[in-house]
Amino acid sequence: MLSIRDISYTYHSRKNGDTLALRGVSFDAADGDLTAVIGANGSGKSTLFKVITGLCTPMKGSISRDGQPHGNTRMGVVFQSPALDSSLTVFENLAHHAMLYNRRLTRAELPEPLFDTLDLHDRLDTPVEELSGGFQRRVELAKALITEPDLLVLDEPFTGLDLHSRDGFLAALQQVTTARTLTTLLITHDFNVATQCDRVVLLEEGRVAADARPAELLKEFGRTVVIIRGKELDEIARRVHAASDIRTVSLSADALLLRNTSLQEVLMIIDERDARINDIEARRPTLEDYFTARAVTTAQPLTQELVTI
Repeated sequence: MLSIRDISYTYHSRKNGDTLALRGVSFDAADGDLTAVIGANGSGKSTLFKVITGLCTPMKGSISRDGQPHGNTRMGVVFQSPALDSSLTVFENLAHHAMLYNRRLTRAELPEPLFDTLDLHDRLDTPVEELSGGFQRRVELAKALITEPDLLVLDEPFTGLDLHSRDGFLAALQQVTTARTLTTLLITHDFNVATQCDRVVLLEEGRVAADARPAELLKEFGRTVVIIRGKELDEIARRVHAASDIRTVSLSADALLLRNTSLQEVLMIIDERDARINDIEARRPTLEDYFTARAVTTAQPLTQELVTI
């Protein structure tokens, strides 16, 4: 288990003065779990990534793994920016990376289960520049894992990927994490991705605002939420609340979220042909709903009513 305790970090600038980026950040990341670190821009995600990977030294706090100093941890890193030589083949990139660890890599040493999961066996002799963005990311992941790390840290690995490539990479990452009992930290701004992780650490203004499994954070939303888009939504929200125990959250001026309900229940209260309604959608709740609700309610606990209009 990776233990992060009371980490603080301040950026110093003659022009802009001091900026406190991390303020006493503490959480644990368990072996075999894919832990997402998520938050808005400026929340401290990138700084935390730098601290964990040794690019920055924290002013305060400590990081350890299984009670041992973090400096002894074998770590694999996938950076947001590409770190492959596009003119070399997949195997040549892996072999060159292994040489940095004084290891001469042979094809016979390639871990077959890993390359099966990443679907790279038939691409070892393919120049990286000929691969799709999704498969280039898989090569980055293979490179990070070829040295048998205990801790894997990824910084926004889905940047530039389409939805299909993103989902394929995430599925591979989940399989590898479980199969190797890795401690995997995923730094991301994608709430849909974070919803599929084992645990979520939400950062707000350099602090931990939430640390739990996605299902725990979303329990107040129920199995289904209904989104209504249109105009004069305040009046629609009042009608819904007067007729039922449904609670509402204003996502924006033209979008209203109804939590812990179903489309059938909502349509018993309002008429979908109402001229003020442009669209009604029922779906599973996501962490983006949770994050938006926190913003709307100025971080009041979700065990209370969210925004009851």
